[in-house]
Amino acid sequence: MTILGGAGTLIGPVLGAGSIKYMENILSKINKDVLHQWFAMLPDGLENFVVEFAYIFVGKQWHFTMGIVFMLVVIFLPGGLVEGAQRLSARFGRKKTTDTADNSASTPAE
Repeated sequence: MTILGGAGTLIGPVLGAGSIKYMENILSKINKDVLHQWFAMLPDGLENFVVEFAYIFVGKQWHFTMGIVFMLVVIFLPGGLVEGAQRLSARFGRKKTTDTADNSASTPAE
């Protein structure tokens, strides 16, 4: 849970624990009936194939999906989910605009 959330932060282990419990609750509740409803628009043969393939990742096998998510986080976000959130906020966050006239007026003269 700590590695998933972020080991160097206070909120990281809480975020990791919450994400694991969330994935457990959501993914373990999905059964073949739910998958058949989701993929009902496909032709019957393809629907059955997709449901059988998707069932590998949900239901009682939700640990498999959690392992894949854990590996992806360790490979691409060594700092955990907190590092991912920091990267997103740095990329899409508000950038400060600096005016040259204001900077020259606020610096003291020597």
